[in-house]
Amino acid sequence: MTDLRALLTAGLRPGVYRWPSTATTDQVRRDAAAAGFGFVLLDTSEIHDKAGFLDLCATAFDLPRWFGRNWDALADSLSDRSTGEPEVVLWIGLRHLLEHDHDTVDVALQIFEEDTTNSGQLRILIHEKAGAEAPDLLASLPVL
Repeated sequence: MTDLRALLTAGLRPGVYRWPSTATTDQVRRDAAAAGFGFVLLDTSEIHDKAGFLDLCATAFDLPRWFGRNWDALADSLSDRSTGEPEVVLWIGLRHLLEHDHDTVDVALQIFEEDTTNSGQLRILIHEKAGAEAPDLLASLPVL
């Protein structure tokens, strides 16, 4: 059993977390499934702006075709798709997007934090290298 599977099995609460890990995406996907969680990959390693991020969210979260590609629509769509079934969202490449569009990351984190509080569905893991210094925007997030 990996550390992630142990965390999920032990009842990791919904939230947005920094997660220093060397686990691959496939390992995370398998651990989530083994613990009874859905899995969403949010890879922003080639995303530079809000429009790209919202397009990625539409695909990653399988949002409806009418998704309006603005912040209110993202918050509403995440709320609407909530089934109550737990999901792990692995966010990789956050630093790349942060370097190009700080405001997009800031607003996205606020929406995700609100959704994790309201739906109780998402555990958002921001993948980072072990020992890496956290950008100011992420410094207050809990570390797993």
